[in-house]
Amino acid sequence: MKKVIVFGASGNVGHNVVKELVEHNYEVTAVVRTQEKAQQLAELTMNYVIADVQHKETLCGICDGFDIVISTLGKSVSINDKSKSSFYDIDYFGNKYILDEAKKSKVKKFVYLSAIHAEKYQYFLYFKAHHNFSELLITSDIDYSIVKVPAIFSAFLDVMDLAKKGHLVTFGDGQCKTNPIYEGDVAKVIVNAMKTPFSIIEAGGSRIYTRKQINELIQQSVNPTKKCRHVPVFLVGLLLPFIKIFDKNTYDKLSFFLEVTRHDVIAPMVGDSSLEEYIRMRVSH
Repeated sequence: MKKVIVFGASGNVGHNVVKELVEHNYEVTAVVRTQEKAQQLAELTMNYVIADVQHKETLCGICDGFDIVISTLGKSVSINDKSKSSFYDIDYFGNKYILDEAKKSKVKKFVYLSAIHAEKYQYFLYFKAHHNFSELLITSDIDYSIVKVPAIFSAFLDVMDLAKKGHLVTFGDGQCKTNPIYEGDVAKVIVNAMKTPFSIIEAGGSRIYTRKQINELIQQSVNPTKKCRHVPVFLVGLLLPFIKIFDKNTYDKLSFFLEVTRHDVIAPMVGDSSLEEYIRMRVSH
């Protein structure tokens, strides 16, 4: 039986990866930052390690004895996340420290969750961090699979919160398209990728939406008494330099959101789950 260690295990994708691995009878160990987060995975596995990639000394020897490393580790894009670390601190350096340990321990396979089209938008820290780590992984001596997705369903939870309050806005005309994918479907792709040597895999959901359609779907589902408003892209662009002065974390996230809504971000259709059903389930709970 192959032994797999999962970093970012308490996140939305990571939790589903652990679940998928357990269902396929892999021996799984989850890496979490706190005992509380370990308890969130207790129904799936009691094998866990407490470590923090921002303190790389906690990672010493962490990959010893494992055949496969899976990293879904990444800084949250949620506006509600107030952590001071940057995308580069977590998405690049955090994963680099893991890769360093994997190489020392002679791990056979490293599977990494990245962002689609990261190579095109390196002038934004979020994409630069993902692209640069992917390049580092490709040039390592370890067999790799890099899974690239446009967005996951849980990324819209913040959007649902805004819709409840009547604060939901669409940048520009909202006509650019994307096909987000359910995190459970991403987990299936990641687990399957363990068997695909030296691969880059793009995966999106089964339906393509415009940004406007997504926001209107969420607004109607969450609070139909309110309307989703439009904000001109140029106006957001004018505000960003001032936001950067006072809050670099918020600036990086708003820059990321503004950029992805200005381009079509579409991956090959892999996922089966419906965004509509996902939203309905969240509203009912």
